Amino acid sequence: MSFFRRSRLLTLGLILAALLSLGVGVSAQDGVTINILMETVPDTDFVQELLPRFEEETGIKVNIETLTYVAIRERLLPQFVAPQGAYDVIVVDKQWVGEFVGADWLLPLDDYIAESGFDTGVYIPAMFEMLGAVNGVTYMLPFYNYTMGLVYRTDLFEAEGLEVPQSVEEFVEVAKALTKDTNGDGAIDQYGITMQLARGVGIHAEWANQFFSLGGWYYDDEWNATVNDEAGVQALKNLIDLYQNAAPEGATGYNFDEQAEIMRQGQAAMMVTYSWMLASLNNADQSQVAGNVAMAVMPGGHGVQGGWGWAIPRSAPNPDAAWQFINWVESFEIAKERALMGGQPTRSDVFEDPEVLEKYPYFDVIADMIAGAKPVPIFGGAAQMVDILALQLSEAVAAGKDPQQALDEAAAAMNELVIGDPLVGR
Repeated sequence: MSFFRRSRLLTLGLILAALLSLGVGVSAQDGVTINILMETVPDTDFVQELLPRFEEETGIKVNIETLTYVAIRERLLPQFVAPQGAYDVIVVDKQWVGEFVGADWLLPLDDYIAESGFDTGVYIPAMFEMLGAVNGVTYMLPFYNYTMGLVYRTDLFEAEGLEVPQSVEEFVEVAKALTKDTNGDGAIDQYGITMQLARGVGIHAEWANQFFSLGGWYYDDEWNATVNDEAGVQALKNLIDLYQNAAPEGATGYNFDEQAEIMRQGQAAMMVTYSWMLASLNNADQSQVAGNVAMAVMPGGHGVQGGWGWAIPRSAPNPDAAWQFINWVESFEIAKERALMGGQPTRSDVFEDPEVLEKYPYFDVIADMIAGAKPVPIFGGAAQMVDILALQLSEAVAAGKDPQQALDEAAAAMNELVIGDPLVGR
C-alpha cells in the first residue's frame, strides 16, 4: 500500500472517530434501530416530537415504548437478566437507582462521556448526585425533574389576605382555614388541600415532604431507621389532621390523577405536587383555575426530590447507538427546546437561559425547590422501603392505626431491609 493511500485511510479514520465522539450520524450507525422504554408523562411526549430531527441527523431509527410508572419496572426486570434485552435506552426513577446499580444492570457511561466530551458539570448538583454517579461511577444522565413543592390558588389567598405558609405548622393551619362551606348549605365545597393518600408512592410523598421539612431523614449514619422519631410521627399526625379537617373524604383512595383533578376543578386551595404540574394547571384547555395558581418551595424548605435518568442496560443490543441518542437528547440545544415545550430540565444552563426564563419565570422557584429537596437514599431496597412506609402510613391515615406504632413497625422492617445490601455495607 502506498504512503499516500495509507495517509488517506488514516485521515478518514480520524475523521470517523471525531464524528462518533461528537455524536454525529455516520454510516457505522446508519440503519440501526434502537428501542427505548419511557414513562407516559409530558416530558416523554416532548422527546417524541423531536425524534425526527435525531433520526435525520444520524440515520438511527428510534422506537419509544411508553408505559405507566408501575408497569415499567415490571417490564424491565426480566430484560436485565436476559443475555440480550429488548431495550437500548431506559429511563430510571430515582428510587430504582440503588437496586439497578447494586445488581450491576446498568452500563457505566464514563468511557462514552470521556470520548464524546460531554460535560456532566452542566447539571444541577442535586440532580446529578441522585441520577448520575454512584460511588464515583456514572451510570445515568439526568433526564427531567419532578421535584415537589406547594401549588396554591393565588385568588383564594388574596381574597383571604393570606401569605404563602413558610413552615409545616403554618401549612397545616392555612389548609384548615381555607376549608369552607362557601354555599352555606352545610357541605364543604372548598377544600384547603387535595391529597394523594391511596397506599403507594403518593402517600409516602405526602408524608415525606413534611417529614423532611420537620428535619427528618430515613436512616442515621449507621443505617439505623429513624422514621419513627419525633419528626416522623409529627408528619404522620399532620397527615391525619389534614385528611380529617381539610381534604376530600375520598382522598384515601386518591392517586395522583384524582388528586390533581380536584385542583383542576377549582375545588381545592392547595396541593403538594410535582414541578411539571404547574404548566398544566395554568392551561385553560385543561384547568378551571388557569391563571390563578402559583408554585412555592414546600413549607419548611425541603420537598421530595424527584427525577428520572437516562441509562443504557448492560443487556442493550446497540449500546453505541444508545449513547448517541443520550448525547443528543441531553445536549443544551435539545434540552432547552424540551424546556420551552414545557419540560422540566435538570441542566443549570437551561434553567438560567433568558429565553426559557422569559417563557417560564417560575423556573427560578423550581430551581430553589430542587436546591432544598431531598431524595430517597441510594440503596437496593429503596423501592421496598417506600412500599413499607406506604403500608404503615395508609393504615394510620385510613384505618386509625396509632402513628407511633405504625412508624415503629416501619422502622423495624427498614432495618431488616439494609442487611447485606452492597451499597450500605451492613
